[in-house]
Amino acid sequence: MVVAVIASLVLAACAAPAPVAEPAAAAPATALPAPTETTGAAKGLRFGFVLPDLSNPFINGLAVGAKDAADANGVELLVTGDDSSEGQVNATLNYIAAGVDVIGIDAIDAPAISAAVEAANKAGIPVIMVQASTETGDIATFIAADNVQGGVLIGESIVEWCADINPCKVGVIEGNLADQSGVDEDTGMRSVVKKHANIKIVGNAPTNYDPAEALNVATNLLTANPDINFLYSWWDAGALAALEAVREVGKVGKIGIAGFGGNCGNLQELIEGNIYHETMFFPTAMGAAFVKAGLDVLNGKTLEPVTDADIFGMTTPKAKKLLSGEVAPPKDLPEVLKKLEKARDGC
Repeated sequence: MVVAVIASLVLAACAAPAPVAEPAAAAPATALPAPTETTGAAKGLRFGFVLPDLSNPFINGLAVGAKDAADANGVELLVTGDDSSEGQVNATLNYIAAGVDVIGIDAIDAPAISAAVEAANKAGIPVIMVQASTETGDIATFIAADNVQGGVLIGESIVEWCADINPCKVGVIEGNLADQSGVDEDTGMRSVVKKHANIKIVGNAPTNYDPAEALNVATNLLTANPDINFLYSWWDAGALAALEAVREVGKVGKIGIAGFGGNCGNLQELIEGNIYHETMFFPTAMGAAFVKAGLDVLNGKTLEPVTDADIFGMTTPKAKKLLSGEVAPPKDLPEVLKKLEKARDGC
């Protein structure tokens, strides 16, 4: 079994993807049912997985989860990581030309990927969207957490942080405005904070999910609003960039920070009190669910339009209670405590 990870795909649409290094290992999650072993019927199948930048721990988790499930089921998995809409379109077209059996996509740009999804439809290749969907085209299912609810969890934590602050100034470090998952997350957050007159969003700017640009945005927000109280990032690397900017002005722990993903490094900072909130995802389970869904659809099963993935809202006080044993982890998500313990022990 070979896993191909292509950092950026520039081949013509008629060329087949070439294998390179495997993604780094990550701990498996249990938020979604893992695929079961199959018979030799799965042998000879090839799945293509089009993702954003694989250096993002969340995205890498998707790739690792899919790899583990593909290995278990005798499926050859090809993975492309690209943060550009053009790169993702080209990758999808390459997988179509290569004649893969199923294509999975976490779209960085829903309108841009639509034509490639429609091309896969014409070629008779099932498409499964993961985390962020397409604007048009037919898909077998959409594997995703409720991103609006994930944003609601962040909004609730902002309300907690701002309870005794009036006005409480909040800055938003956005990702890519064409990314519907990020827009939904932001919408959920705003639906909560708008109900609280003491909370004021004083600035926001897109970064195209570039950590260096996130640092610039966070620095600009701090400069324009030296009395800012909270910084919320659409994704985890942006939250770490916000923390770096806050550290530069000597206000770690005094300015709340929220991230979206629950990556180990972010949870480590959360336990230490440097980040206040993380909406935790379980990406390896989502990657495994892609492979399972692909096998199911090839076996003639009709999938639900949306395959739900779990999320969990974590704050510093909640993490300390879980780690101390003061409160028990959720029975249906034991991975929550495992991820916290891993972060506490240094990742």
